[in-house]
Amino acid sequence: MIRAVALALALLPAAAQAQRAELPVREVDLPNGDRRFATTLRIDGRAIEVGIDTGSVGLRVLRRGLGPAGTGARGPRVSYSYGVGTAFEGQAVSVPVDAGGVAGAVEVMRIDAVGCTAARPDCPVAHADLGAYGIQGDGIAGQGFAAILGIRLQRDPVGNPFEQLGVRRWLVELPTPGGAPGRIVLNPTDAEVAGYARVGVDAEGTTPGCLLGPEKMCGRVFFDTGAAGLRVIRAAPFRPWPNGTAATLAVGSTGTQTMTVTIGRRDQASGLLYVRAATGTRLSFGFAPYFHWSVLYDADAHQIGLKAR
Repeated sequence: MIRAVALALALLPAAAQAQRAELPVREVDLPNGDRRFATTLRIDGRAIEVGIDTGSVGLRVLRRGLGPAGTGARGPRVSYSYGVGTAFEGQAVSVPVDAGGVAGAVEVMRIDAVGCTAARPDCPVAHADLGAYGIQGDGIAGQGFAAILGIRLQRDPVGNPFEQLGVRRWLVELPTPGGAPGRIVLNPTDAEVAGYARVGVDAEGTTPGCLLGPEKMCGRVFFDTGAAGLRVIRAAPFRPWPNGTAATLAVGSTGTQTMTVTIGRRDQASGLLYVRAATGTRLSFGFAPYFHWSVLYDADAHQIGLKAR
């Protein structure tokens, strides 16, 4: 009988056997009005509020967010930087992490030094009090988090923490201005992921897409819970459309997954910015898509999925 049960379990799909867990997500408002989204993980034995960032990959932790094991560990030197210019230097170390009961050893980046990239020397941390510095805090003393949870489907020397915990797929739903609660669901069931429109992503975690308005701009698209607003990142000059302009965000090579916004509305996270790039065109849709869609991340299929909330 025991052997038969074991055989039956072995034949189940991996997702059906995986432990399901939910992490509540809450909005955190900075004094300057910027919005961040956070959840709580147990890292190296401590309950730590972490900033959620679907625009980056890797669990990166300031020393104050780690226990004795993490602060004393030694590992390979690693560095990481963000679009705003913030740059971290540190070491990759292994510590225990518990995400709602899904637990195990995770290689994280212990942040030993914080600064700015050469391209953005006046980044938010440039004038920050490092003793009171918090990640995603815009350099404001006492704001931000001791760790950032980067869960983009992208390869990096410090890997995706969910994948390191054996999680193969997860849902991200942000709290909305309309009052819908936020959550991350680890290892959702097959029933929970039914009905999502799937879109493949590349090694950088981006998908084809377009921003449609007074003109049509297409390129590689990504979502980013760590950055409000829509960003056109390209070499060619671009004058952002005026607030009040109707626009459509299209995702996928055929552009069949779409949502509409009005440029400049805070409740839609639809401010429009231009960022000059050396080559090509990329489009950051920020966290606007999470107000419209529940977003599925499937690490095995290397896809995201979209479903209206």
